[in-house]
Amino acid sequence: MLRAVYVRTLKPGVTDDQYIQAWMPEGVDRDEYRARVSVSHSTVHERETVTVFEFEGDRDDVLNALGELVRTDWRDRVAQVVEDTTVETIFEQTVTFGTVAAPYRSQGD
Repeated sequence: MLRAVYVRTLKPGVTDDQYIQAWMPEGVDRDEYRARVSVSHSTVHERETVTVFEFEGDRDDVLNALGELVRTDWRDRVAQVVEDTTVETIFEQTVTFGTVAAPYRSQGD
């Protein structure tokens, strides 16, 4: 499993839909998209986002795999809606465990 991770600050007034439209290939529906995507906003700075693409691919051929997930001109289009990008990288998953649930609480809580 590979993860492309982007930490960006959206320009004022830009919605998630506008941001997604900037990189989503034309004619591709979210339901048929070939990666799992999450866009999260900071609870402290609402315009700061973390976008994670999870997809199967070969780390040595990651650009081809990622290339199928974005428009050819995605960098220019994203630049129109993003103020700043502080992280843009790809990670390879090595360990995964646990479940999404309420955080652990000690018995005294």
